[in-house]
Amino acid sequence: MKALLTLTAFLPFACIAQTTWDVEVGGSLLDPNNLPYYDPMELVIDVGDIVRWTNISGSHNVFGQLSTFPDNPEGFANNANPQSAPWVWSHTFTIPGVYDYECTGSFQGQFHSTTQFGTITEVDPNSVKEESPWGGVKLYPVPANETLNVNIGTSYPLRMELVAPDGRSVHKSAGTGLMTLDLSGLPDGLYLLRLSDAEGRMFSRPFVKG
Repeated sequence: MKALLTLTAFLPFACIAQTTWDVEVGGSLLDPNNLPYYDPMELVIDVGDIVRWTNISGSHNVFGQLSTFPDNPEGFANNANPQSAPWVWSHTFTIPGVYDYECTGSFQGQFHSTTQFGTITEVDPNSVKEESPWGGVKLYPVPANETLNVNIGTSYPLRMELVAPDGRSVHKSAGTGLMTLDLSGLPDGLYLLRLSDAEGRMFSRPFVKG
């Protein structure tokens, strides 16, 4: 399974261009070593970016309609029912937010969505930043280089996760107040900082390294 990134994936906000992100689709409930999947399962994209799904094996679909995921900013799907490989389908995302989706396939009471689901986080670097559940959140310097300082106006303990442009989690830690992230080993590009607490409250903010 391989995720392919095309065009310009790592760009500063000042020169963001439309990017096409590739997601591989495949797998089968009949093969325990290759269960249904999307690869990658998570993406962080910019407003106006395109996601292209390519089914290389099995019968699958991409289903993110509001009937199943009412919190999606808008619904999207290539088909209500799984379609046999090969097929390719693309969708342009234009509304910032978090999109969940899944495959609706099933076989003898087993469901593809147990292993075949995905999340797309679409960020708008030009949007006004909302307040976090814990008060003000300041990131500096931005664009970041070797380090990123995260200053949170609370003494509440928080979990922090850093998500790369291809959806991989590249850092996890916990702390409160002022925290410093070491970015020296990461390539330049658009990242997403996720904060959460024990009560399940979450907050995300994009930033650029480089």
